[in-house]
Amino acid sequence: MSITVLSGSPLVATPVYNKMLYKVSGSLIAQPNYRYVCDVKNPAGTTLARLKCDKLPTTNFGFFDVQKVVETLVAPTAPSLTQTGFVDHSGFYSGYRLDFTQEYGNTPVVTGATTTVSGVMAFAGNLEQLELADWSLSPYFRIGSSFNSVQPLTTPTAFTVYHGGSNFLAINGTKYTTVSANDTWLVSARVAYKSVNYDFAVSPSLSGTTDFNIQRFACGPANLSGTITALSGAVEGDSYTVQFLGNAGLGSVQTTFTFGPCQRFDSIPVHFVNKYGGIDSYTFTMKNRKRANIQREVFGYNSDVYATTTYNKVWAGSFDFVYALNSDWLTDAESEWLIEMVRSGYVWLELGGQLVEAVVNANQYQFVTRRNDRLTQLQLEVAVAYDNSIL
Repeated sequence: MSITVLSGSPLVATPVYNKMLYKVSGSLIAQPNYRYVCDVKNPAGTTLARLKCDKLPTTNFGFFDVQKVVETLVAPTAPSLTQTGFVDHSGFYSGYRLDFTQEYGNTPVVTGATTTVSGVMAFAGNLEQLELADWSLSPYFRIGSSFNSVQPLTTPTAFTVYHGGSNFLAINGTKYTTVSANDTWLVSARVAYKSVNYDFAVSPSLSGTTDFNIQRFACGPANLSGTITALSGAVEGDSYTVQFLGNAGLGSVQTTFTFGPCQRFDSIPVHFVNKYGGIDSYTFTMKNRKRANIQREVFGYNSDVYATTTYNKVWAGSFDFVYALNSDWLTDAESEWLIEMVRSGYVWLELGGQLVEAVVNANQYQFVTRRNDRLTQLQLEVAVAYDNSIL
């Protein structure tokens, strides 16, 4: 007899940094030494781990949290600041497969039919528990044939940008309910600036794709300026929109990018993986400061033996760099959104035209609103994620 999967991770697209709990039952639970078995596999069917679970004494159910194993299939990497157009959002999502069976007997042996969970995927997201409880894919992952209600994998629908800046939007490219009947797919992004539309095609085409797919579109002024030369003359308050189009002509939710004021100080852009597995960007435009933290290992030097007046010697040490970042005045929406930067496990500082992996040194985040707090800035310390040696 086979195993019955009673409940599992939220639908077919699951944030991989949340719990991925499967509840199962079996019909042979009266057998001696009975245990449930779950083989966690990659999309090709290679077994990553075999998990085993005793039946609960009260309900005889078994529970498997496969999150830590499936997480090994997702490995986000820094985007390229020079990206143009579309690239596959690879590393930020992956399919997986679960085979449930059982073992029993005086000398337990895995036996019986296998129940398979397939056609599911995990993405580099991490939802709050209340949001996870209501997670239903929409509007970020399509559950129907229409491309009309899809939203990019990000919370805001509007961003502030600056000349020379890079930004990215990730978008679900294929239908999820019945992947084999993939009747709609992402074909292009449309950038509208001053009543002119510029279309960027997905290449290679997703037509006929029968697997999960997420695309990442580079949509900052620096990424678009090679095609949309008019952006070089944009001034404060000018804006452009990005909309993703399906093969049937229907469009996603529009995202607006508005040029901010001239920057009086040396701005530092920060890029980070948001809670939906996309890449968001925010530029700290006020007075930012840099410092070095230095650590030394010192030992006492025997001056009598070595005939010297030196009493302490540095034998090892390291130093790192920390940036104290200051934002401009925050809107209520920005204050609500930027917690995603503070709690993100993947953060990159943009320094000297390259991305440097970093860690946010903040253990608390104060939400603010204009009504309660009037004008408020965000101050953060962000450390580069590497140490330099002294000796």
